[in-house]
Amino acid sequence: MYRMLFAVVAACSHPPPHATAVDAQRANVALDELTRGRTLLIEKCSGDGGCHRTPLPQDARATEWPEHVADMAERSKITAHQKELIEQYLVVMSVGAR
Repeated sequence: MYRMLFAVVAACSHPPPHATAVDAQRANVALDELTRGRTLLIEKCSGDGGCHRTPLPQDARATEWPEHVADMAERSKITAHQKELIEQYLVVMSVGAR
């Protein structure tokens, strides 16, 4: 519970980081996919119709993000492809943040 509270407080003060070419190369993914994942994360979590502050990649370990995203995907109106992009962004960027 405290971890999630920290995540909410941290998200209030900083937006999720932008992915760079270095992040994309390290993960062997396209930079535009990471960028789209970040955009979707912001739109779906805290944009119009969003229900909470946008989490930061470092709020969880890379191995934890798939479960968190799956839980949120069940509650939100996102497609399977959108879920994949959001999860990919969070996993890649959480590794880079640690």
